Amino acid sequence: MTHLHDSGSGDAQAEELFIRFANTFELSRAEPVEHLPDADALLAWLRDAGLVSNRARAAEAGRLRRAPHEAERRLQRFRRLRDVLHAVAVDIGERGSPSPAHLGELNHILRHGLHYHQLRHDPGGTSYAVAQVGDRLDQARAAIAGSFAEFLAAGHADRLRVCANDACRYLFVDRSPAARRRWCDMRTCGNQAKAARHRARQREEPPAGLPRAEASV
Repeated sequence: MTHLHDSGSGDAQAEELFIRFANTFELSRAEPVEHLPDADALLAWLRDAGLVSNRARAAEAGRLRRAPHEAERRLQRFRRLRDVLHAVAVDIGERGSPSPAHLGELNHILRHGLHYHQLRHDPGGTSYAVAQVGDRLDQARAAIAGSFAEFLAAGHADRLRVCANDACRYLFVDRSPAARRRWCDMRTCGNQAKAARHRARQREEPPAGLPRAEASV
């Protein structure tokens, strides 16, 4: 299913980083669609999102191809972040706030993104450079988690939604003035829900000319 989101602001490209990442797993007519099937796909997504450079993507890809178990471990860590994003969104929708366990996981991921800067001097002694040191993938994962943390800290939690269509469950931000949207896109999930309600009403209606009580016998 291709989502053509009605963002409420007319700008479908304004989605937050964490929203784009959370929706790398989606349902299409209740069938799961995985957009990050392997480490190469993950690295390509991170590059396209501006979280790693082309050079870093190539370096990480080569390293992970030589260590398939590490590649799988890294992929699962990103997928777990994705699960946490969805879980917190559900928590907020149902309880008004994230559970302590999910909040703890989010903070754990943020801590893993720590890095430092290092001054480097070239062997010829003619120039200096300041380089960021740390794990690239942990930093990228923390950047996604940080996008979510900043969104919540800015007071926008009441705008976070999980699509009410059980065959979709897309994550989105409700930017409509009234903040009453239930579906990620009225042209797809919203219309499907309306059609389903219409069919349900038709099933409940008795045949023409037959009293409702007799129709239920």
